[in-house]
Amino acid sequence: MVMSAERPAAPKPKIAILEPRSAWRAKLQETLAGLYSHLVISATYDEFLVALQEMPFDLAIVDLWIDDAAGDADHSAQDSLEALLYLTEHALQTRLVVIGEADGREPLLETPGISDQIAFLPREQFSPEALQAIITRHEDHLSSPISLGHTGVLISLELQPPRVGTRIGMPRVLIVEDQPFWLNLFARMLEEANYFWRVATTYAQALGRLRLESFHVVLLNPSVSAASTGEAQNWQLLDYLTRHCPRTKLIAISGKLSASEVAKLFIGYPIRGYVDKNSFDKNSLLSLIERQINKSALRVQTLGDFRLWRDGRQITHLGAPEAELLLKLLITRRNTAVPASDLLQCLAPQGSLARDFARLTETINAVRFALEPELPRPADSRLILREGASYRFVTSHQVEIDVDLLEQRLNEARLSESKGEIADAIRLYEQAIALYQGDYLPADRHIAWTANERAAVQALYANALNRIADLYAHEGDLDKAIQAANTALSVDAYAEITYRRLMRYHACKGDRKAAAAVYRTLVKLFSELFAEPISPLTQRLYEDIAADRPISCVEVRPGTGEFQALSSD
Repeated sequence: MVMSAERPAAPKPKIAILEPRSAWRAKLQETLAGLYSHLVISATYDEFLVALQEMPFDLAIVDLWIDDAAGDADHSAQDSLEALLYLTEHALQTRLVVIGEADGREPLLETPGISDQIAFLPREQFSPEALQAIITRHEDHLSSPISLGHTGVLISLELQPPRVGTRIGMPRVLIVEDQPFWLNLFARMLEEANYFWRVATTYAQALGRLRLESFHVVLLNPSVSAASTGEAQNWQLLDYLTRHCPRTKLIAISGKLSASEVAKLFIGYPIRGYVDKNSFDKNSLLSLIERQINKSALRVQTLGDFRLWRDGRQITHLGAPEAELLLKLLITRRNTAVPASDLLQCLAPQGSLARDFARLTETINAVRFALEPELPRPADSRLILREGASYRFVTSHQVEIDVDLLEQRLNEARLSESKGEIADAIRLYEQAIALYQGDYLPADRHIAWTANERAAVQALYANALNRIADLYAHEGDLDKAIQAANTALSVDAYAEITYRRLMRYHACKGDRKAAAAVYRTLVKLFSELFAEPISPLTQRLYEDIAADRPISCVEVRPGTGEFQALSSD
């Protein structure tokens, strides 16, 4: 008798889970523990992405958690959407399962950038057996993926709305409108402005979209009819927005409302503006939207101290004990993606990696709200953007950082100097010097990541002092030239060129004794610290001064970068 070979068991898949709620994490752990080769359950988006980057997973389960009262929460449905987008784009072999409320299925399907090849398990139907059935179906590849399905759109859009995770930092606008002409007109207008936008043609669609994503502004036609009853239900949508999205600004748009209905809108709801379609002007509407977006001016001091001002008022509390250090790191590496692993170094360990990531999310969101208190949700920040498992502090014309302003003034001064505009150059160098109130983040000298920026800013400051010293000397103001050069030496005591400047300025004042004293100090410094002689250039200058030969009073000729001849012969 021929014995048939036993078919080897298929390897069990590796599973990654994003589940923000502790009760559901416990439920999923109980359901899946011990059944699979590797099970990673993450509570936050950052922890989830780090796990995905460390190893490939066969299956990912994402909870599309929707909480109407979660405007300030550290996790939102938007985090789940971005996790799904990351999986769609970067983990092509990973099968996707979404757990969520049944009424979240359709909004998820209609979200651009999210694959429709996702198994959707309604929370109301959840059971260990139902989840195991979905996983087994994926595991054995017995059929095609369980699709979300599609019921079709009510209005044909001429444009495709932006994908999830795109146009980060741009205004986010939801259009609630059931007239095809106006819906497409508003969509084109927002697309041309490069805004992030979504559309809804019914009350139910708008509610589903608001629960899934956040918006700075909602353009709302109060006369939109409900799909099921035909009754005007957007008054209920206004109630929802007022109660659950208090930071979202409302703009009503209609061509049918009577004067009394418009008055009712403004009296009963926090409407920021009303646009009459009968006298519609595109630019006026765009201007109205722009005025609703929080664009507070932020000023940052890093030199001599660390301070923040929003619209001229100092920010004294960032919401969490470690928030200041975390923000300092983001500002130090501004306009650069800082990995979450680096940011974790700013926080006190919480006892486990999961709690560390939860603390990181909490701290970043606290900083976001401290800097931009009008945000609909923390993820809508225009200053601190999330990019995968990294964060970036973005500068703009609304953000003034003293270090950047110092460098800008220094560049402007150099340009004026190159044009021979000496008075303007001196004025700009003086402005740059005045910005230097002390070392970069002086309270954090012990932290390694502050060292490079501190050294770079000191070099800028010393350069400004040396250049303005030569310009003062060029203009005959030798006392100011000497003062600037001495200050430069206090920043960089080993710059031989600065000693030469001082020798020139003292000699040109007729004080050869002071010039010789500067020379002797330099010789002693180099011999004792560096065990090497000074340069022939400095030695020749000293000889010229000692012999009372004519010398140039400036080290570098203004606007040329050329060193002066040491003597007139």
